Amino acid sequence: MKKNILTLFVAIAALSLTACGGGKESASSIAGKWCELNGKAHKAADGAEKEAAEISLKKFENEMEAKYKADEVFMKEIQKEVEKCEDASEGR
Repeated sequence: MKKNILTLFVAIAALSLTACGGGKESASSIAGKWCELNGKAHKAADGAEKEAAEISLKKFENEMEAKYKADEVFMKEIQKEVEKCEDASEGR
């Protein structure tokens, strides 16, 4: 359990540093990160692990929406890319 929490913490830290990079990322890279976090949230065991994964996913969504909210075309591109991997990330 501690190993899972530590791994999750390291992943969150890495994503936070990446999100602070400043430059515009590609829609596919953002969607890939979202799908990775979404998969972790869906596969996590109930309890603290699942809650932490869901918080990480929501935090990433909020960061991306804040960063790119003015660019509607880019946001639609991200959504199209997310749709390509969403089912797989949820195990469907």
